[in-house]
Amino acid sequence: MAVRAVLLGAGLYGLIFSAVATTGTETCLQQPNRTTPCPHQLYRLMHLPDQPTAGVRCICVTDFQPFLQQPGSEVAQIRQRMDRRQLEAQLGMELEPILRILRRED
Repeated sequence: MAVRAVLLGAGLYGLIFSAVATTGTETCLQQPNRTTPCPHQLYRLMHLPDQPTAGVRCICVTDFQPFLQQPGSEVAQIRQRMDRRQLEAQLGMELEPILRILRRED
């Protein structure tokens, strides 16, 4: 009977862990074309325009890092603006709230 209880507890823990892991990846803000796992994730309690209330969201810092750097030339600045507009269109939201969180302004 004790073995059955331990197995049942382990099974329930696995289901709960699986549900939490799935929830985390579904809400992770990252490049839509990312094919590999994000190497640097940050979980923050935040309120974004697409959410009715604040919630824990994952941000793939690696995908937003280039937008935190100041471009070295005019060509690089234009390219960064184009990349930013493209990512905003793909995500359906502005990047500034995310960048403020990464800059620790919020």
